[in-house]
Amino acid sequence: MTPVNDLPQAASTGRRRGGRPTKEEAGKLDAAVRESALRLFLENGYEGTTMNAIAAAAGTTKPSLYARFPTKEDVFRSVLGWAMSRTDWPWPEPELPDFGDLEKALTAIAGTAVRRALDPSMIKLQQVSVAYASRYPDIARKALGSGYWPRTKQVAELLRRHAATGAIVADDPDTLAELFLGMAAGAPARLASFGIIRGNVDEHIRAAVDLFLRSLRP
Repeated sequence: MTPVNDLPQAASTGRRRGGRPTKEEAGKLDAAVRESALRLFLENGYEGTTMNAIAAAAGTTKPSLYARFPTKEDVFRSVLGWAMSRTDWPWPEPELPDFGDLEKALTAIAGTAVRRALDPSMIKLQQVSVAYASRYPDIARKALGSGYWPRTKQVAELLRRHAATGAIVADDPDTLAELFLGMAAGAPARLASFGIIRGNVDEHIRAAVDLFLRSLRP
């Protein structure tokens, strides 16, 4: 997280002297708002976070904040999509595995997905999202879907490569990828949002990969 005090003055005010902020200044302000808002939402929840607090934490003014995010809901939508799609939060993700070994690649992808889903910060963000699912259903869909979307494409590509060699049967790789990640990571993530954490993550991943591979046999 970039310390607020280290941000240029233009980013902290959201304006240049005598005019509108440049594109670079606006980008720095958006980044400062997202970083600060994410921390506040995780610490205080949605209701406990105010626009005043977000503006103060981001080192900007309320007018500058409202000019870019008219409501707290807009801030939360922006923060959620941004946080879920990051590869450096809650921690830097590892490089993609070697796709040459199907079992090892599936295990590695599932392991990263599960450990990300079970990180305390991710669990808290999911809980905040689920709590407002009925009020903001699109936010809930984003929380439940976007975190797995990049991996869905990874698994689908992995299946296509191995199906092309005849090693497996995967007529609909995209659907199969969604099913695999739902089984491997989606179920633990859903339980975690209710405070239920599986005891042996590695065992769960091995079982999911084994069951999935059985279904792909020619």
